[in-house]
Amino acid sequence: MKILAVSDNHGDRYFMEEILSIYSEQVDIWVHCGDSEFDEKNPLWQNYHTVKGNMDRTDAFPETRVESFHEQKLMIAHGHLHNVKSSFSALKQEAQKDDVKLVFYGHTHIPRVDKEEDIYFINPGSLTQPRGPIHKGSYAIVDMKGETGEVTYYDIDHNKLDQLSEKITL
Repeated sequence: MKILAVSDNHGDRYFMEEILSIYSEQVDIWVHCGDSEFDEKNPLWQNYHTVKGNMDRTDAFPETRVESFHEQKLMIAHGHLHNVKSSFSALKQEAQKDDVKLVFYGHTHIPRVDKEEDIYFINPGSLTQPRGPIHKGSYAIVDMKGETGEVTYYDIDHNKLDQLSEKITL
């Protein structure tokens, strides 16, 4: 199962469309962690599962969502309502209620993978307003094979970011 996650494109449509065209035959699940600044009629939502970020102006998207794919549950949240800039405790509590092991979030614009207890918190970074160690926009692909997988990060030029990529075990 391959999951492609993006976040925080802040109105820029180009990179989301480009990523979709490159990976359309390779990815099973498309995740957007909020702050697209698109309305609910945008045709990209036919592919991406999205949530509402603090900069999104529509109430058509849920604040968080839990999706089940291939016997695996994943949660998507923007993170601003969970205070992800200071801790994962609120996000972790919500994930534990639904027995979720993979949580995708945005808001910080910093690409990273964290693990607390048995839950992975994956931030794809921002497509257009990067922060942290990478000075280009980024996105992530999670490739799961059973209980093991790898989170691989790419910059907006589609170069692999080996220094951020990480193996995971559920």
